[in-house]
Amino acid sequence: MPNTSKKRVAILGAGVSGLSCAIELEKYGIYPDIFEANKHLGSRGFNHALGWINLMYRPVRDPMLYLEEKYNIPLRAMEEIRRVNFYSANNFATMTGKLGYIHMAGPDERGILAQLRAFIKSPIYFNSIVNFRDLAKEYEYVVIATGTPEIPKLLGVWKTDVVGYVRGATVKGYFDPYTVVMWVNTKYAQRAYAYFVPWNDRKGSLILNCQEITGHAAGKMYDMFIDDIKWDVEFEEFHETPHTIGHVKRHQIDNLYLIGLAGGFLDPLFAFGNIESIESGLAAARSIALGWDFTKQIHLWLRRNQQLLMLRRYVDKFKDEDFDKVFDVVKSPGFRTLVAKTNINIIYIISKLANTLAGDKVDRVLW
Repeated sequence: MPNTSKKRVAILGAGVSGLSCAIELEKYGIYPDIFEANKHLGSRGFNHALGWINLMYRPVRDPMLYLEEKYNIPLRAMEEIRRVNFYSANNFATMTGKLGYIHMAGPDERGILAQLRAFIKSPIYFNSIVNFRDLAKEYEYVVIATGTPEIPKLLGVWKTDVVGYVRGATVKGYFDPYTVVMWVNTKYAQRAYAYFVPWNDRKGSLILNCQEITGHAAGKMYDMFIDDIKWDVEFEEFHETPHTIGHVKRHQIDNLYLIGLAGGFLDPLFAFGNIESIESGLAAARSIALGWDFTKQIHLWLRRNQQLLMLRRYVDKFKDEDFDKVFDVVKSPGFRTLVAKTNINIIYIISKLANTLAGDKVDRVLW
């Protein structure tokens, strides 16, 4: 490997993308300084479970194997996802099989952040409020991994695609630890969705995503959601946060790299972002250490998010009966075969169809 240890790199943010960038930099002898504004590893400070649904990462068939085989990052999932139950206002569908993985997000020691932290030796400076422009003068490279769009907005390269609000809770009850549940209902989720991901057979995360509403309204809609599903659970801890998803015109500006959410690596349909955020950090590290073209390395995710943005513009027109029809498709034998027995990029196929049906060309909303 080249001797690149003299390069001085600062990483702003100790979330999944920032930590991943540090892991890859250290492989080339570069030990970055990591600045984190919180007193803990990145994220918003609360624990919640995430579902990595394999279907959403096509043509990557298995994201866990992908990270281990391509980057030598062996993460441990809490459980496999073996069933997903879907509910619309008037319909129900279910999928079974090896569908994905359950991970913990937040400061929990079992979570993705703690696992990534264990791979690096670089220092993390917690409770550090630093200015990225000052860092850019002091360091040869600065990686922006803040998990927010503020800095790319200041740089004039950010365009917002979806504005949402997330309201959730940790709940106690009796659950199947391998089953994820998803609800779509315009009454309380508009054209977004609610979901449940178990931590184990006694605890889980019950979360509602809403679009273009205030925090107060999100609380009202969460109450409507809970009343509608009528689950017998005990609420242990509530959390809420605004959620802005968008894309950037450029990912590299002078000596600055934009990765993770700050680089637009959350998908605009379901707000999945872990795998692409991790790989954006790894790609930035290889660009810094080896001179590789950053955009070419992350082309898969840029293209995937364009396709999902087409779908988002289509879904934005949906009514409850349209979601009902979607679940009829999910229940069909042909769809189940595509999911379980092939590696066909269904997202690409559906996005092309949606672009034709909706009449909203993606170049109208991209730079």
